[in-house]
Amino acid sequence: MTTSMTRRLMLGLAGATLIALGGSAAQAADAPRIGFMIWNTSVPFYSNLIKTAEDTAKDLGVELNIQSGNGDLATQISVVQQFITQGVDMILIAPSDPQGIVPVIRQATAAGIPVMAVNTTADTSTGAKLVTYVGVDDFVFGQRQGDLLVQSVGENAKVAYILGKLGTSAQLAREAGLMDTLKKHPGIQIIEKQAADWDNSKALAITQDYLSKYPKGELDAIVDQGPEGVNGAQFAAENGRTDVKFILGDYPADVRNAIIKGIVLGTVNQDPAPQGKFAIEDSVKYLAGKTSEVPSPNHYLDLPIITKDNVEQHPAAWGG
Repeated sequence: MTTSMTRRLMLGLAGATLIALGGSAAQAADAPRIGFMIWNTSVPFYSNLIKTAEDTAKDLGVELNIQSGNGDLATQISVVQQFITQGVDMILIAPSDPQGIVPVIRQATAAGIPVMAVNTTADTSTGAKLVTYVGVDDFVFGQRQGDLLVQSVGENAKVAYILGKLGTSAQLAREAGLMDTLKKHPGIQIIEKQAADWDNSKALAITQDYLSKYPKGELDAIVDQGPEGVNGAQFAAENGRTDVKFILGDYPADVRNAIIKGIVLGTVNQDPAPQGKFAIEDSVKYLAGKTSEVPSPNHYLDLPIITKDNVEQHPAAWGG
């Protein structure tokens, strides 16, 4: 074990001891320092994840530094390299490119700094070492969208697909999961797919394009990997295209309201808040040497399906 790693573990143990005694870890002379790179903090999904991570860090006496990668791989790499230079005790990453981020993970590992993935993950098949991945199983996410689609359209349907940001682990795994479900239902055809980059305006434009291109009788449903399709669903309802069913991903307040109104058929709820909470808690445990208490290689969280049947029992995951 390196001297720097020994120091990190001692810092974590000190903080954990203070908490156990009823004190605040912030009272420790050297609070554990965690750097958190999120590929694009301007994506609305991350607001509650960030807030919960910050609140949890404050409660546990952790010095947390969250930086945005601005949707650009080079910037993401630069942010992580800055954390390495600063000698933080742990690096959390939510990368946009699971392969492109691998070299800088190796740099962190070589410097003796553990790395954990949160919400989006990295390709560990090429030697990148992660403490764990905190988030949802996006393959299962896609499967559940597929299950909801089959339940709503039956065995024969034409479906358009809206993807998130191409190449992200979430986009890739959700598509693979959906296709895994649909291979058992060959009568359901994906007739077109386009990427909206998790962006509301892009998703609306794509939906408008689909509705224009495919008149009534030629399109049965639109599946969006994220919540961005809610504006498109509203547009369809306002323009008499109630023949098209909308299935979304994630569960902000506007999606919840659209489900209540019957504009959106349903969604898969990936709650961002627990991801921020468990990422910090798992980091503290790891730095305290309590590695057996950190689920590995994945710390998967629940993915409930929300429809009009159960929407009243589930508050929105984020948003007003």
